Amino acid sequence: MTSEEKIFKVLDAIKSKMDLAPKDSVLNYRAGEEVFNISAADQILILNKLADEGIIEVIKNYASDFI
Repeated sequence: MTSEEKIFKVLDAIKSKMDLAPKDSVLNYRAGEEVFNISAADQILILNKLADEGIIEVIKNYASDFI
């Protein structure tokens, strides 16, 4: 899978949640649990890249649920 395809799949997962949520909602996205054919590490890189480019805003970024 190309980098562009990975980014598209992550964006598609986010858009699917946005379509159902009220305007200006904070959405939960858990890397490794949203898109199963992309590694959690790649999903985190994609989310951080999208945040750096101003496409999304990352409110909370946890490395582990057990911290």
